[in-house]
Amino acid sequence: MNAANCMKALCLAGRIILENGGETYRAEDTVIRMARALGLSEPDAFGIPSGLFISFTDEAGERKTSISRVHLRGTHLARVDRVNHISRLLADGLLAPEELYDALREASHIGREMSSWYAPLTAMWTVAGFVVMFGGGWIDVLVGCLCGALTQLVPRLFSPDDPSSGMTSVLVGGVVCVMVPLLFHSLTGLGVTEAIIAGAIMPLVPGLSMTNAVQDIMRGDMVSGVTHCARAIMIAVMVAGGGLVGTHLCGMLGLAQQSEAVASTLPIAAQAIILSLASLVADSGFGAFLYAPRKAIAWGSALGMAGYMTYWLVMLGGAPETAAMFVGALVAAVGAQLAARRLRMIATVFITIAILPMVPGLGLYRATRALAEGQLASGGSIAAHTMALIVMIALGIAFGAAVRGLFRTSQKAGNGRNRV
Repeated sequence: MNAANCMKALCLAGRIILENGGETYRAEDTVIRMARALGLSEPDAFGIPSGLFISFTDEAGERKTSISRVHLRGTHLARVDRVNHISRLLADGLLAPEELYDALREASHIGREMSSWYAPLTAMWTVAGFVVMFGGGWIDVLVGCLCGALTQLVPRLFSPDDPSSGMTSVLVGGVVCVMVPLLFHSLTGLGVTEAIIAGAIMPLVPGLSMTNAVQDIMRGDMVSGVTHCARAIMIAVMVAGGGLVGTHLCGMLGLAQQSEAVASTLPIAAQAIILSLASLVADSGFGAFLYAPRKAIAWGSALGMAGYMTYWLVMLGGAPETAAMFVGALVAAVGAQLAARRLRMIATVFITIAILPMVPGLGLYRATRALAEGQLASGGSIAAHTMALIVMIALGIAFGAAVRGLFRTSQKAGNGRNRV
């Protein structure tokens, strides 16, 4: 394989990871590992969410450098995982260098044959689980599923070549998620609007951006970490802004009447069963929504259920919600790291799916509603508490990665003693 073909394959590998939701450090690490497996000298890679720089020294001793512009295409975790798998095969000598580019091209086309209704259907699946978790019934599930599907149809109204279409779609999706439930409740008097709206906005929340931000910062990649964090904040602002606009529009139309979720009166055991099943449904739907591999969906859903139930039980025991959130996120994150090692897959796939049930979508909506009603003090207090919960999730992910690092270090030390 000559230097030009090597560079072509390395650029494609890095772009697939960055364009489909992978962390920046993973793109860099994968490119360098592939370059070494191809026998290239002094390989180096520097990535940011919008670009990738690759260089190496060829057989003639000349330094080759390439710059690639990266455009965020969406989220497709199966493609990211496939590139990671191809990298392992190449490093283990199970994939010929001449077959590398074709394998990467195949990875970049995974999922293209899926129906255009796949995203709306998986969003409905996800929303159904969350509406139940937030205290809704069957009617609420149906209306919430309709809203979830509509949020995935909104992007079709905008040009895919417009860089701002992604954020605009989130903003409009937030408006839809508020107006449809309020309109339904105003006309029928049915439905718990709080549960419907909070559940419907969950597919819009920036769970992957938040996960990538924490992972990159933990690896010392501050530029990419801060960029992902800014993106997560901007998406959350767009969701909240859409909710504000929708609430004000409904108020102007006289449709502002809302109904709040009430605490369940079922026995604790029954509540635990319902929440477990609902979180499992929400997680599996979200995994499918992100096009994760099937094994990752199964494991991530189980870990998400374990993390959420840990959070619920700790809070039920009287602990503050922030502490319960940290413990639940830590359980999910550590489990995700262990599952990634066991299945030889990337940890991001499991972490992103597992933490979703704990993302405080209900708090985000309540803060938005209070601000829309002019209750600035109450809205600010709820928003601050919601932000504190998000920080606890981030800390849980960070500590989970740290625990995994300590385990790996002690394992290597043990292996070294055994060799001696």
